[in-house]
Amino acid sequence: MHFISVLNTKGGTGKTTLATCLAVRAARDARVAAVDLDPQASFTDWHGRRGAPDNPGLLLGLDRASDAVAALQRTGAYDFVFFDGPPGSILVTEDTVRASNLVVIPLRASGLDLAASQDCISLCQETGTPFLLVLNAKGQHDGRLVEAARTLLSSWKLPVAKTTIASRSQYVNAITTGRTGPEKDKKAEAEIDALWAEVNAATLRAAKRRARA
Repeated sequence: MHFISVLNTKGGTGKTTLATCLAVRAARDARVAAVDLDPQASFTDWHGRRGAPDNPGLLLGLDRASDAVAALQRTGAYDFVFFDGPPGSILVTEDTVRASNLVVIPLRASGLDLAASQDCISLCQETGTPFLLVLNAKGQHDGRLVEAARTLLSSWKLPVAKTTIASRSQYVNAITTGRTGPEKDKKAEAEIDALWAEVNAATLRAAKRRARA
């Protein structure tokens, strides 16, 4: 069982939208569940609007990622469990980082986002938890800004996903009806397919390293 978190202590980076997209994509090939750790409960609301499916399922009554891992790791009920983390809470974020096999950190290509994402990046580095930065919500005219951010992050030896997620109205519109952007838009589908391939590969690499340790 692999535990993947979508985290950033900065709000407004698109964590929940990305978590729903990845969970739905992963559920095409595997048994998937999610844990909503955000007090705003946006993932929970989305899951209800979707009709509360079993795959991806939603695990209720869990306030900490470590509790979910302890409760699930012996059951083998799922192949992947996604944690949708809250903004701002260092304590919850740290617990989730420690409980995860991989941390996906969405951020926008701005100086503010790069600086504000440092807390989550530092937690991953301090705990030795593998992580992947995802440049999210790329605007129509943000090409140079995104490439500059990618170059800067790479110069800091930080792992950055090759896939960039564009700012598309379908991502926002779909989540209000219990769907995901890729289910409504072919370009969004291609983006999330590519990103999931990267996330899945990174998760499997982390599992192999853990097995060798």
